[in-house]
Amino acid sequence: MATAESSSPYLTRTSKLFRVSLILGIVALVIGAFGVFQVLVFGNLGSLSTEVPWGLWVGLYEYFVLLEVGAVLSFTLLRYGGGLKELDKLGPIIMLTALAALVGALVSIFHDLGQPFRVWMPILRPDFGSLLTWMIWLHLAYMIILVIELWAYRYGRKDIVKKMAYISLPAGAALVAVLGSFLSVAAARPLWNDLLLPVVYLISAFVVGTGVVLLQHLVFSPVYGTSEYHKLAHRLGRWFFSWILVGIFTALTISLVMTYAEVPATAAILRQMLFGEYAWTLWVFHVGLGILLPVVLLFWQEKMQSDRARKYALGGASGLLVLNFLMVPMNVVIPALAYRYDHVRDTLVRFEYFPQLVEWLVMVFVVGLMLVIFALGILLVIQPFYRVALQTPTATTTTPGTSEDDTEPLFNNEEQ
Repeated sequence: MATAESSSPYLTRTSKLFRVSLILGIVALVIGAFGVFQVLVFGNLGSLSTEVPWGLWVGLYEYFVLLEVGAVLSFTLLRYGGGLKELDKLGPIIMLTALAALVGALVSIFHDLGQPFRVWMPILRPDFGSLLTWMIWLHLAYMIILVIELWAYRYGRKDIVKKMAYISLPAGAALVAVLGSFLSVAAARPLWNDLLLPVVYLISAFVVGTGVVLLQHLVFSPVYGTSEYHKLAHRLGRWFFSWILVGIFTALTISLVMTYAEVPATAAILRQMLFGEYAWTLWVFHVGLGILLPVVLLFWQEKMQSDRARKYALGGASGLLVLNFLMVPMNVVIPALAYRYDHVRDTLVRFEYFPQLVEWLVMVFVVGLMLVIFALGILLVIQPFYRVALQTPTATTTTPGTSEDDTEPLFNNEEQ
């Protein structure tokens, strides 16, 4: 008698993805462990200095926060606001991705803290007048929400999934708003004040989050290769393109306002960002590979007749934007810190920054940890969930207090 796994191409494919993610993750952990050892034992912080105290690790932290929140917010809005019920089948993967990104964010910022082992103090002795306290508490709350959602998916509790999805909207928006506010309230950094970072980060979360949802659908969808798969990919591609346009409009509007205001310090830092020593990260990676090329691919795929070619174009567009989106927080954080103000006369004070090997090794370690968490999530949540779905009859009954939408099975066995 054939098992569920042998009869399901999806379970076979996720088994391969589990092995690949686990192997790559373990290799990355081993390589990156040397960097973590250097930081924790010898206090080696790479290129970080008194003048530029934040660098790659803070950029990674903000990047992963935007990924984790953006993926969940975009998924929830598309599913319950956009009416894309087909996304139900992708829900566990999105929540698992968000949880892995959340852990990656916390581990990244852990290495940047002066006293990392005192991180428990804002939990046991909170000061709710501090934005840092709010960030820690919101991270914990968001982690609990994701764990509950994964548990609900694992045991087929769609009613709990829906309730937690609605809770995740304000929680995620609050986390991104606090993240942006943490920089915006720094009065000594005019660029951060003028950028309206809470708004910018929230829109950025939707841009990169929609890209994550599209990319995860293309790679992990249980209906891979079916007509439903290609139709949903096309619809997600259009949503993705719309959010890119919103992001471009927001960036241009804020840049024009900042330029028109002609605040000397802000204008000087903006010029450094656009034309200074870090301009290549903005124009080559963020604008070129992260925006223009994805837009071209999204335009191009609309004219394609082949579903296979369209799939690769959508995958290329979403993958390029998601990977290069790291340059968004990096270009917010570093130019504002690396700018030499006129009152600094000491030429020995160093304002330059480029990550050293130890910083890159910590990043490799963080990515490896995320891959291992993702692999374990596939083994412990995704595959058991889908095995049950394969064996569960599609006919359901509605109990008092629930709607048909809450009791409708997440998977139609006949599709597999």
